[in-house]
Amino acid sequence: MTIYLLWRIFFTLPFQEGIAQVIFGILLIIAETITVFTTFELYYRKIKSDAYELELPDIALEDYPDVDVFIATHNENTELLYKTANACTYMDYPDLSKAHIYFCDDGNREEVALLAKKLHICYLGLADNKDAKSGNLNHALENTHSPLVATFDADMIPRHTFLMKTVPYFLLPYYIKEDGKWRKREEDEIDEKMKIGLIQTPQSFYNPDLFQYNLYAEKTIPNEQDFFSKEVNIMRNSSNAVAYTGSNTVISRQALEDIHGFPLKTITEDFETSIRIQKEGYITYATQEVQVAGLSTTTVASMIKQRTRWARGVIQSLQNTHAIFTPHLSIGARLTYLSAYLY
Repeated sequence: MTIYLLWRIFFTLPFQEGIAQVIFGILLIIAETITVFTTFELYYRKIKSDAYELELPDIALEDYPDVDVFIATHNENTELLYKTANACTYMDYPDLSKAHIYFCDDGNREEVALLAKKLHICYLGLADNKDAKSGNLNHALENTHSPLVATFDADMIPRHTFLMKTVPYFLLPYYIKEDGKWRKREEDEIDEKMKIGLIQTPQSFYNPDLFQYNLYAEKTIPNEQDFFSKEVNIMRNSSNAVAYTGSNTVISRQALEDIHGFPLKTITEDFETSIRIQKEGYITYATQEVQVAGLSTTTVASMIKQRTRWARGVIQSLQNTHAIFTPHLSIGARLTYLSAYLY
């Protein structure tokens, strides 16, 4: 790659042509250089991530804490919401009275409240919400109290094992593995520095994406988002730069309180939330095992709108948090966010 870039810089620029050709030639080389940087950054992350893994502890059943499960909805129909909420009611947990499920409805709709009553879950309606999803989730935080918060988008259907595969990570400061067995730490053994802020499971989809559908290749090519969710985000574990993707996640309430709730001045509140949590010294960790499945975009227009929002929001959040330059993140994390900015 280095030899190629040197050849491109010193031997291929069209200096003998007009100024426009030289300018566009330089811009092309800059684009190629950025591509090489992001490629090497990913390769380095892959090497580091292979040596970094948090093991899911085997904790005592009575130590499982209360958890609030937020299903955020704006205008989704009740048929879709039923699938998600019904699956949530079947999630395994040692003491089901500790799992509190909420519809967080900033549409304040009567039909959603009735569905919540039918499923024996809680309803938090919000009228006149001016802060989009962040406002909806912050309203839910103000009206709940559990130490852990699980967030799901309206279309994301969890497996019954979701909580059992995520919640125990938050007990890592209080458990230690010795001779292949987990035991609870004594009070003077508690690892105060290991603060688990967020556990992110992969995004997965039960319908084919646009590429799979239009190329008739559902069984021969992976979902287009799999690379980030099941590869890139996992690689970011080693630099503690995991991205919160807005759903399929369990978050420490204390971490959210430390950053004053979900941020309001961004269109990608999820991405910025993870950065702010990392800046407060918390560990964010992405797991490999799929625990949730949802709906992929079904039209070109909706995909373009979604990806445009993501691109604008990432740049906006990086600027809001000064993630590339802040001393509160490791050099590895800052390089990861520089790569995201360039991408």
